[in-house]
Amino acid sequence: MIKFIKKNKILWILLSYILRINYTFFWKYRGLNSKKLEDSFKIYLEDEILIKFFETKSNDKCKIVELGCGYGLRLFNLQKTKRNFELIGYDINKKYLNFAQNYSREKNINIKFLQSKVEDIVIEEDIDYLISSFTLIYVKKKNLINFFLKNKEKIKKGFIFIEYHSEDKSRNLSYYVHNYKEIFEDSLPKFKIEYEKINNKRWIKSDHEAYKIQGYINED
Repeated sequence: MIKFIKKNKILWILLSYILRINYTFFWKYRGLNSKKLEDSFKIYLEDEILIKFFETKSNDKCKIVELGCGYGLRLFNLQKTKRNFELIGYDINKKYLNFAQNYSREKNINIKFLQSKVEDIVIEEDIDYLISSFTLIYVKKKNLINFFLKNKEKIKKGFIFIEYHSEDKSRNLSYYVHNYKEIFEDSLPKFKIEYEKINNKRWIKSDHEAYKIQGYINED
């Protein structure tokens, strides 16, 4: 069905526009199959990148917040190697969060899961790192800037995002392809930021691709 719609340019543009308006509705009410989710508990490339990033960090208690945690896979996989870390996940889908909370209790894993849209999150206590993987593509640029502006003082060490990025305007209609250099210039001027292409063929599109975006507090 999707392939057919994509072939019809007008239908695809219309559907993409509707989805952009209703990202919140789509992700908030998306269903889940608990058995299928449990079967998907393995290490993916996103997990490998995050685990490697935190390998060099202290094993002492480190507080991390994930934006758009879904059913918690990134956090569960990270917890296996960093058991002393304090992990918090935000997502908009209550069904996914219920699954994550129940799984945590069953496995005796201490991870906190909270319901919120990214743009509505207010980080009230200091955290060490902020993480995300293909979540910010569903947040409008102005909302993303506002999120960083209101929460930047609470991020004490840095962040790592796995997201699509392009300095040129993308023709993609299915999600937002942000120019993070512009976004961070406006919202996180005190951070030193590094961009590294991931070079995974699944994440290389016609006019944009996925990056590992790392930010650190600039001490200079």
